[in-house]
Amino acid sequence: MLEGIIEAVKFFGGLSGLASGAFLVYDRLLKNQPLIFLVAQEYKAALRLKNVAQETIVIEEIDIKPPIVALHNANDLRTVNEDKHAVWYPRKNDEEAMRVFLILGPLSEKTFDLKRSAEFEEASDDTYISIRCKWRNTRRPLPIHRSRWLKVSVKDIKALRQAALGGKL
Repeated sequence: MLEGIIEAVKFFGGLSGLASGAFLVYDRLLKNQPLIFLVAQEYKAALRLKNVAQETIVIEEIDIKPPIVALHNANDLRTVNEDKHAVWYPRKNDEEAMRVFLILGPLSEKTFDLKRSAEFEEASDDTYISIRCKWRNTRRPLPIHRSRWLKVSVKDIKALRQAALGGKL
């Protein structure tokens, strides 16, 4: 009888240890991740990044595959004049021009227009675009990079833009 009680205590102790470890992993890696989603803004489709944490986060990379759309003014390290220059005089395959460094304060959000390329306009509606945002927090940086993904079809982006043009959004 005593051995059964000891085994039950060990079993529940092990379960509580596993639950505690799972919560710790969730708390450090998955909690307070930024949200990424598409919105209609000023007659265009745009990508919105929203920080749901009580601390500042840094978006270090936004990778779009296939690269048939790009983000407009997605670098907090460039001045307004440099942003205008990049729009009017784009350079292909320039890593510095395509670099992303965004700072999102606690509970803040930023929106960036999606610039469509000729390849986007020619793409079929069932083509999917994958957008990955690599981010980190500033209070407790981890040695691993965390990412958020958004997968959206060309048809959805076109429909969102049409709704914005029609004044529905």
